Amino acid sequence: MPDLRPSPLDSIRRIGARARARGLREAWSAPAARVKDGIRSEGVLVFLVRDLDGTVAPPVPEHLAVRRATATDADVYAREIGTDSPTTFRRRLSATTGCWLLLERNRILHATWTTTGPAWVGEIRRFFRPPPGDIYIYESFTQPDARGRGAYPLILGHVCGDAAAAGLTRAWIGVEKHNVPSVRAITKAGFGPGFEIQFGRRWGRLLLGEPHGARADDCRDCLAPRSGGAGAIQRGKP
Repeated sequence: MPDLRPSPLDSIRRIGARARARGLREAWSAPAARVKDGIRSEGVLVFLVRDLDGTVAPPVPEHLAVRRATATDADVYAREIGTDSPTTFRRRLSATTGCWLLLERNRILHATWTTTGPAWVGEIRRFFRPPPGDIYIYESFTQPDARGRGAYPLILGHVCGDAAAAGLTRAWIGVEKHNVPSVRAITKAGFGPGFEIQFGRRWGRLLLGEPHGARADDCRDCLAPRSGGAGAIQRGKP
């Protein structure tokens, strides 16, 4: 099952889980920011890519553990990460979509999602479908007290090592260009420039620029308004 755009009920469940994990103020900050951005905003989404040939997972410090999540992690994930309720977490796990966890004494320090199918990208209201044989990495979260300790590059290294062992050829990841710490961590994990796309909103209307960059042609059909395949970009000046 692809990791599709959340339904209204799923969104409510996720807000509830976020409130329990991070408090009411943090839980409502994301929806409030989306409303504000929907009125007027602009930005650049950067997609970075890493070729996986010969990639091997890095060593893990003795006090940490990296593994794939299972349905039995649903309650802990909802309690400690808070971006999904137990119900939505279990529903998202599939043959094509998974979640990786970095743990310290059974506490989740970092979580990252991966898929070989389409995944919803809220900033540009499009699905990202990686090319055949590639994997897409998204929705990463590091606990505040674990930031700056190399958690993100470590788990990215393991995701890439596992993908290489499974015979996949490239890994893609998207991040807003102004998020400098995330861009730095992704680059540290061996990713390089793929392509960029400028976006903007004016009173609810989304405008997208043309994807451009060194690897834009490698992913020309990755962005689509529907999960089933490629679609035309709504062009305009963001």
